[in-house]
Amino acid sequence: MNKMTATNDLVRTGMLRSVAPETGTEYSVIVASPRSEPDLWREYLTGADSSYHRHGCAAALEYDEVAGGEGTAMFFAVLDTDGKVVGGLRVQPRFDAAAQSHALVEWAGQPGQVQLVNAIEERLHGGIVEVKTAWVDERSPIAGSVAGQLSRLGLVIMELSGVDAMMATAADHVLRRWQSGGGRVDESVPATPFPDDRYRTRLMWWDRARLSGLTSPETWRRMRREADALQADTTQRPLVRLSMSTKSAGRR
Repeated sequence: MNKMTATNDLVRTGMLRSVAPETGTEYSVIVASPRSEPDLWREYLTGADSSYHRHGCAAALEYDEVAGGEGTAMFFAVLDTDGKVVGGLRVQPRFDAAAQSHALVEWAGQPGQVQLVNAIEERLHGGIVEVKTAWVDERSPIAGSVAGQLSRLGLVIMELSGVDAMMATAADHVLRRWQSGGGRVDESVPATPFPDDRYRTRLMWWDRARLSGLTSPETWRRMRREADALQADTTQRPLVRLSMSTKSAGRR
């Protein structure tokens, strides 16, 4: 199997198609780099910006700093049957020092910052990537499937990046969803009120070697199958997006 290289310039477009049980309709998951799919990258970020504004935390997105794509090795976008981006996440490049993690900004001035640095440095030898800007359009009829799909991406992200660990920061209300895909809260790092006092943001880790034992057998089989599909179905050509709807199958 030919696997993509997780650099901003070289990530090729990979696609996975699945069916949302809520509606019985198809959706697709696309992995690419901002450079390989600039139009899709802009759609993903526009959706993220709208989502963050709806939830009153737009400042946490840091749109202007992120938009150029330089700090993103790859991103995943979930498209509904009409080709609309209804969720996604992005992955920052593998870092070599704890100081490169955005989480240090989130824990700035908080009691847990030292523990955070220690937790990162303990894992640097095996490689770490950080996931940011995960969002789901809660108005979509397939929002549940989109959230579940994002939670199962840890395996393919770590394989594409060639690392042993993945980290993310998440508010209390989404922890259970991330845990279903093998993520675990780092209890050594106290919560931080980021982006403001309404939130208790926690640090989560995914351990590549332990992932199969931290998920249900059904979830693990699905993660393995989806990771293989996303890494096998690649192209060096620009993405041609077609509606998956039988009613409107024209080029978008």
